[in-house]
Amino acid sequence: MGKILKGLEMHEKHAQETVFGVADGATYTAELCLSKAGRYYFAQIQVDGHNLPLPDGHWPNRDEAMVALSDFASGARKPDEPQVESTTRR
Repeated sequence: MGKILKGLEMHEKHAQETVFGVADGATYTAELCLSKAGRYYFAQIQVDGHNLPLPDGHWPNRDEAMVALSDFASGARKPDEPQVESTTRR
């Protein structure tokens, strides 16, 4: 029983959600995670049923991560391109 509770505690430390959407006609599904440091990253991305290579990027908030995901799905940006710093941060 102790191992199960310890596993649940570890799971709760990393928030994650499955997100779905459509970008420029492409359907995507991704697993969006929140790190202990409070930054968002993707553990898995599929576009039209095909796995995409995972980006190295981490985003400071959920909105910026979702914009990046939409860009990946539409082909506007490739996951292996360097992340551009947010223009909303000053």
